[in-house]
Amino acid sequence: MPDSLSPRSVLADTAARTVAATVGSVGPVGMTTPAYAAAAAEPLPLAPLRIPETDLGLEQQPDSKIQWLQDAKLGMFIHWGPYAGPARGEWYMHSAAVTPADYRKYVDDASSEQFTADAYDPAAWAQLAKDFGAKYATLTTAHHDGFALWPLNHPDAWHSGQAPLNRDFVKDYVAAVRAAGLKVGFYYSPLDWRHPGYYDVTGTDCAPNPWGYTTDPAHQENARILKDKVYQAVKELVTQYGVIDDLWWDGGWIAEQGTDADGAFFWEPGRFRDAANTWQVDPSYGESDADGRPLGLMGTVRKHQPDIVTTSRSGWRGDYDSDEGPAVPSGAIRTGRLVEKVFSVCGPWGYSDAPVMSYGDVMEILVNCWVRDMTVMANVGPDRHGTVPDDQADLLREVGAFMTTYGESVYGTRGGPWNPVDGQYGFTSKDDTFYVHLLPGYGGTSFTTPAVGDAKVTRVFDVRSGGSLSYSVSADGRVTVTGIDRTTHPQDSVIGVVLDRSVQPGDIAVGRTATSDSEETSRGNTAAKAVDGATATRWCANDGGTGHWLKVDLGSTRSLTGTRIAWELDRTNYRYRIEASTDNSVWTTVADLTATTSTSQVQLAQFRTQARYVRVTVTGLPTNVYASIRNLEVYDRPFGADQGAVGPAR
Repeated sequence: MPDSLSPRSVLADTAARTVAATVGSVGPVGMTTPAYAAAAAEPLPLAPLRIPETDLGLEQQPDSKIQWLQDAKLGMFIHWGPYAGPARGEWYMHSAAVTPADYRKYVDDASSEQFTADAYDPAAWAQLAKDFGAKYATLTTAHHDGFALWPLNHPDAWHSGQAPLNRDFVKDYVAAVRAAGLKVGFYYSPLDWRHPGYYDVTGTDCAPNPWGYTTDPAHQENARILKDKVYQAVKELVTQYGVIDDLWWDGGWIAEQGTDADGAFFWEPGRFRDAANTWQVDPSYGESDADGRPLGLMGTVRKHQPDIVTTSRSGWRGDYDSDEGPAVPSGAIRTGRLVEKVFSVCGPWGYSDAPVMSYGDVMEILVNCWVRDMTVMANVGPDRHGTVPDDQADLLREVGAFMTTYGESVYGTRGGPWNPVDGQYGFTSKDDTFYVHLLPGYGGTSFTTPAVGDAKVTRVFDVRSGGSLSYSVSADGRVTVTGIDRTTHPQDSVIGVVLDRSVQPGDIAVGRTATSDSEETSRGNTAAKAVDGATATRWCANDGGTGHWLKVDLGSTRSLTGTRIAWELDRTNYRYRIEASTDNSVWTTVADLTATTSTSQVQLAQFRTQARYVRVTVTGLPTNVYASIRNLEVYDRPFGADQGAVGPAR
């Protein structure tokens, strides 16, 4: 754009060349490149937005509370319980149809298969997690066999506080992990194979099961007692051990059928319980809020652990998604959500004599997760004494050596900015640096990156040695790196590329002064909330009328390239126009969406103009919907659509 044009002329010229695109909830984003950028290098994509969802009366944690897990990138899972005695995995009671009475013998009776825990040393576990490079650890406080690793105060409980163990393993674990500077995670499963009511919650239709439980009207009460025990257990876990960072729910499905969400009618995993629910929780085991309303499972958890993050396997939506098993992730970056991959390094999750995975196989899973913006938790299974077998520990320490050398390309990074190519390479990035991860399937000692947009390369280096690498930049902004070391660590050869600005375009409206003609001050939904950088907060007008506007002052006149708006609601048709001004007096429309039919929650508009002020005026709304924006972002660099496509974890 010629410098001789006046701001007014520039503003007036933008409307005809505005290109708007919407980001749908599924599938790739389609965006037309504006004519002014046709000859420029392909712009870098924006970092994707994660917008908390509400389910069963409870909203997912905001980005600020899940960031530690996004940054951690690596955790250590620990499956340990009576199943370590027979050494056939954590599902042994089920797979071998061991009766509850016979299964108790693995704790009560002296034998070569007794769960003695005589070498239990949680400090050694915590040290192994640190040697592994993990930033958090998660212990199975109770698995599907119903055995609790702490003294659970319920008459039906089977727990480690009873003879012959007489221990609170959870207490010692929490102290050791916390002392090691790691985040503390609990696994908890409400499922209990000892209860026939679990397979026959109504007492009218018993599901198939290994123990021959058959339909019995008494099972409905047996199921209610199981529910009582679960509520007491959860209450104890979130009140007795200080701050708990992660709760890894499992086993929310009923009778091992359907999904965890299908079991919500029974467990009531959301914010509140229903007074009309068939399986009422005894008040002595349940919790209530300040108004006396009975709390559901997650209502209880959040009451005592307001910052905790959880999986979805209670039947509630969860704060992050789980991808279980050793399958190597493929496809696009997991945008718009946090996904944690979990897998066992030794076949079953509980202790067994199965062979451990190879280092190469483990690294293949890890790297393919990180380049897709996933966090990973790898599992170990200590033996009946409490010792992690040497082959598992050695494998974790080998990964830890990688993390010591290459950690800067993993910790605190995000996947991208470009999608990976399955089996060959992928990217992570942080601030002004992106990292290229070359996998064994990529051949050669040179690599050409996608275009780096409006950025300039200042350095390329080998992450292992820190030494500089030779590179050249093509006219379209692609960086070709040569002389890459592919032999020292072929499982993941990592190079770093430093730019003269942030890898991804940054929002220049965040933290700026925002005003509006109407705001819902009674609920704190003020204009400032639309530019605070948090998608969990929002500006909302004080009534459902149209014509309401939100304006941001950028502090000085800037060269702008577009906006991204995150509306309060998804699948809702907000109609609007975007205007710009240099003086807060004369306004010119730079994006006209007054006739849009889009219902996407996140919408992009590309334009090029000079302005200090940007204003969004809502011109049309569905019935009973207010003008409300979670994020109004403004950009001064060319940008592409969000990374990747939102799709199922694989």
